[in-house]
Amino acid sequence: METKRNASSLAVLSSTKPADEVGFAALSLQPTADGWYQLLPAGHFKAVDGRPFDVTGGQWFLDEPTALSLIADLKSRVNPTVIDYEHQTLLADQNGQPAPASGWIKDAQWRESGLWIKADWTARASEYIKGGEYCYLSAVFPYDKQTGKPLSLHSAALVNRPGLDGLNGVALRSLHIHPIQPAHPDQQEESLMDRKLLIKQLGLADDATDEQITAALKEAVADQAALKASQAELTALKAATPAAGASVDLSKYVPIQVVTDMQSELAALSAQVQTGGLDKLIDDAKADGRLLPSMESWARDLGKVNFAALKTFIDKAKPMTALKGQQAGTETPPPKNDKHGLTAEELEAAALTGRTPKEYAALKAQ
Repeated sequence: METKRNASSLAVLSSTKPADEVGFAALSLQPTADGWYQLLPAGHFKAVDGRPFDVTGGQWFLDEPTALSLIADLKSRVNPTVIDYEHQTLLADQNGQPAPASGWIKDAQWRESGLWIKADWTARASEYIKGGEYCYLSAVFPYDKQTGKPLSLHSAALVNRPGLDGLNGVALRSLHIHPIQPAHPDQQEESLMDRKLLIKQLGLADDATDEQITAALKEAVADQAALKASQAELTALKAATPAAGASVDLSKYVPIQVVTDMQSELAALSAQVQTGGLDKLIDDAKADGRLLPSMESWARDLGKVNFAALKTFIDKAKPMTALKGQQAGTETPPPKNDKHGLTAEELEAAALTGRTPKEYAALKAQ
């Protein structure tokens, strides 16, 4: 069967027939003293039968940035990543058998030798491993066909048929969805079933093309990156929010009721200015002697930008009988008894406004 080469493939950890689109790695289960297992080796690596054939250079490749990307992807997931038996998670739809977990990946880290994981094993899997009934750990991962770099970690499995020896106890082999030249018709049939399973898991139509499968795989990886970014943003927002019971510097905050009252007061004062309140305030102040005619322009300018300040000034000013008579224009001015022609009341008004009798007389003349 002849097929197109895609930009990415899915490395599926399985112990059966080789084909063209999927590879997997199986590593011996020999943990370090701290309980860590090596899942993927560092640098370039390939299977004993020469796979991957679909990667430029014929090898997969894992470096620190790639491993850190895989680790970030694992940690961004809500649910832990499964470790099953013999990749039954991928085969359940085909054989109708249960796919119990042997454990769960609970942590991952990069070391110079490659990607290492810490597993949370089930009681049954622990007995299998302790008794030597299962000896290898394999990984399922999509990879870039140009660079050979893994794009994410799909799952892992306990298996017993390693395909590569001698790499820090790591056994590696490869399975591909599209067969190259299967030696037996049964191999071709099973490979096609693997392809159908992948299409179903990606939510594509049964007749999906290679290009559509590749695009769906890339979209899945992008979704994981977006989820990681969202979770990082949420974590930052939570960190910026004071924790329950934490002390708060009250000098940096104003009670919400104070802010609300100020907003209401400003709104009311603004309404007064817009509805003629400023004119009425100035006219009333001039009529009862609290505001001189020469101060009207200043008062009007102040009232437009700060009505409250003008109202406060006028409220504190004392009405002057002499000024009231002058504003009304209905009373005869009292006799002048000052060298500047000012009455006693006008001298008092000059003092209240901070002006000399001479300045006040000049303003009055205007």
